[in-house]
Amino acid sequence: MMRKDLFCLSFVVQFASVLLGPGCAAAQVRRPEVMIGHEVGADYKLSRYEKIREYFQHVADSSRRVNVRDIGATTEGREMFIAEVTDDASPALIDKAMADQRQIADPRLIKNQQQEKDLVAGAKVVVLVNCNLHSTEIASSQMAMELLYDLASGTSPEIQEILKRTIIVLIPSANPDGLDKVIDWYERSLGKPWEGTGMPWLYQKYAGHDNNRDWFMLNLTETRLVTRMIYEQWLPNILYDIHQMGNSGARLFVPPFFDPKNPNVHPLNDHMMMIIGGHMAAALSRAGKKGVLNSAMYDNWWQGGFRTAAYRHNITGILTEAASVLIASPVFQRKSELSGSRRGMPSYAIATNFPDPWPGGWWRLRDIVEYEKIACMSLFTLTARYHDLIKTNTIRQAREAIEKGRTEPPFAWLVPPDQIDGRTAVEMLSILHATGVEIHAAENEFTADGVRYPAQTYILYCAQPYRAHLNDMMERQVYPNRSSYPGGPPEAPYDTAGWTLPLQMGVRSVSVNQPFECRARRLDTVPMPQGTVTGQSDETRGYLVRAGSNDNYRLANRLFKAGIPLQMIDSHVGWVRATQMPLPRGSLIISDANAAAPELLDGISSELVSANEKYLRAANAIADVSAPRLGLYQPWTASKDEGWTRLVLDNFEFAYTSMHNAEIRAGNLRQRYDCLVLPSVSSNSIIEGRAVDTTEPQYVGGIGSEGIVTLQDFVRDGGTLVCIDRSCNLPIEHFNIPVRNVLSGKSSEDFFCPGSILRVWIDQDHPVGYGCPEWISGYFARSQAFELIEETKKDDKNSRSPDVRFPAQVVARYSDTVLLESGWVRGAELIADKPAIVEVQYGRGKVILLGFAVQHRGQPHGTFRLLFNSILSSTMTRGAGG
Repeated sequence: MMRKDLFCLSFVVQFASVLLGPGCAAAQVRRPEVMIGHEVGADYKLSRYEKIREYFQHVADSSRRVNVRDIGATTEGREMFIAEVTDDASPALIDKAMADQRQIADPRLIKNQQQEKDLVAGAKVVVLVNCNLHSTEIASSQMAMELLYDLASGTSPEIQEILKRTIIVLIPSANPDGLDKVIDWYERSLGKPWEGTGMPWLYQKYAGHDNNRDWFMLNLTETRLVTRMIYEQWLPNILYDIHQMGNSGARLFVPPFFDPKNPNVHPLNDHMMMIIGGHMAAALSRAGKKGVLNSAMYDNWWQGGFRTAAYRHNITGILTEAASVLIASPVFQRKSELSGSRRGMPSYAIATNFPDPWPGGWWRLRDIVEYEKIACMSLFTLTARYHDLIKTNTIRQAREAIEKGRTEPPFAWLVPPDQIDGRTAVEMLSILHATGVEIHAAENEFTADGVRYPAQTYILYCAQPYRAHLNDMMERQVYPNRSSYPGGPPEAPYDTAGWTLPLQMGVRSVSVNQPFECRARRLDTVPMPQGTVTGQSDETRGYLVRAGSNDNYRLANRLFKAGIPLQMIDSHVGWVRATQMPLPRGSLIISDANAAAPELLDGISSELVSANEKYLRAANAIADVSAPRLGLYQPWTASKDEGWTRLVLDNFEFAYTSMHNAEIRAGNLRQRYDCLVLPSVSSNSIIEGRAVDTTEPQYVGGIGSEGIVTLQDFVRDGGTLVCIDRSCNLPIEHFNIPVRNVLSGKSSEDFFCPGSILRVWIDQDHPVGYGCPEWISGYFARSQAFELIEETKKDDKNSRSPDVRFPAQVVARYSDTVLLESGWVRGAELIADKPAIVEVQYGRGKVILLGFAVQHRGQPHGTFRLLFNSILSSTMTRGAGG
């Protein structure tokens, strides 16, 4: 009997495995609540990243439907992982699916029509689901466990069809560091007036919420990890980014999006967004979920978001935004408390794009989990059902991009080798290459549009699958002139209006509008230029480094750290008179033959030219520069701009100290610092900070009036205060300097310039402008423009007026002819020829006002040196040559 029973049991197990699909092992997969100790989405309960990893690994160990793998370490050292889910997630089938995707993404790899038919019929559609990119939008990280369980253990026909036709790549948290930070803070806040709010630091070390603005620039570690997985490994057909929003209106936003539409986005993508969003909305309605909105708030113009960068890569990008709770604490909302929004939802009322308003009541984390999971399953079902349509859409978009690149201008973009900053040009090309853009290098001279270009010119042919992304990065944006209503104020874009990468990075590029011929090789990688040391001999006593390269600042900071003396050419005329060598102001002089040590030059592209005693003794043309004792103000308001400033300083190896309100209020700053940098934070926020009962008591308040006085004392005692963008208003309003902000108090009807690139003149003879070209491209994001106040007659030397006590000098001006380079501006005449950067002498020190975002999101490499020069000027002892 025992042997018969065993035979029967074996037969039942084998029959079940056939019925349930390959390797399901449903009985072995435990529900997430069994492992985490509570229902997913329960009030006040959250699982940290390692607990989510533990559950994902358990499912992978229990089911052949799931493969879990690491994709690399995060900014703060956590291993980031993903799950790959299909009917058989074995390595061989995963590798085959990736190979299929490479052909679908690039139809040049498809050999013939039969192979294409086989791919369309047999290859699986790849859907990437991105959860918890914004760490406070936490529901999706929790929902991911329940979604994985359903996919790994489900036996319904719907699940079987999904697993047969699709591969789901699931990122449970795109910011693991932030997930744990948010949970730690949330648990500290429970029972407090600020429950679920008030975290005083960024949830991503450098970017906070702006980690969803980094998907073309790739500044952040996590962005680079996911980008590599997207464009080198999986090449998904559909990308779904799950977010949360404020809770004053709709319960869930689904596509389609609001106007304007970017012309580089293929219309097939727009149509698929409408289909998918409609399918999601219908599924939610069938499940009794109310308050679903479409065609509002979020537009289809901007570049740099997770979903928006995907559009330019022939990937259908989907966004949903769920109404938030207080992290995991429920909220009660009366219908009378709900309202509309600024675009597409003027009021909280029934409308074509909002057909079934939510009536109000309790709103919980579990509600968000359910809405998001329904949306996911709707997407998977639709994708499986129309797998052939989705694959042919990808192939068609890529094929049309290639054909347009062959038949329509621009035919290519050129990046010539004669750049002001060769390293930055190569960094731009490397960023493009990492996002799938093909880069070629010319092997000989060639002519394009009647202009001769040398060998080693970089060529970015437009006849490639990601033509849309290439053009979107290289061309100048012209944002539509949109008003909130006819004759009304401007309607603000969702994010930026312009982002042209060569302009931001200070790289010379050329579009080619006629076909041309050139022998060129495609690059597998874009090699970084290596630094050189030339002219060494027995007479070498040091080195000269020509101004202009951002790498010079990395070199300077390494020299400071090594204790090697550093000087800077401060007088072009004096230098030429003494040496007969034409070098611009800001060029470095290193008075130590050991400065060419390999460890100092590793990874640096600067060219060091040997110098003898003659060059090192041109005292009347040289300024001494020492390592600045640098402080960077870090408010307890979690400033993204402060984070981006830290990233730029870290990348260029500046030593600095993060300063907080209490240290500034304590005074005696000049004893510890030479230079203080205020990131772009409003004057009121710096002074007032967070209000009582909005965060823990030690993080309440700002620098206060005593902090204003200590900053004044710091500058009077010889310190340098560098203010970026909005923080310029602090000394303007409280230091009595002879500068006013011409845009202060102006309405958007008078002047409006949201996230655009403007043309700016630079005084190259001023230390802040050293190494800059005469004209640069400045990033203007609701930024500042100045005017000098002159109240005193020339013969009135005893006046107490500010212009006498605190003389000001213009370092940069906005153009008075061609101002807008990319984006959108209204009321340009208000800032034409107005100062953009001003230096004010204040006692023995100075205030430097950088009126636009010189380090915006770590993108405008072409203006980084304005910040770096401002910092170095704090310890510059100028020579007699002037």
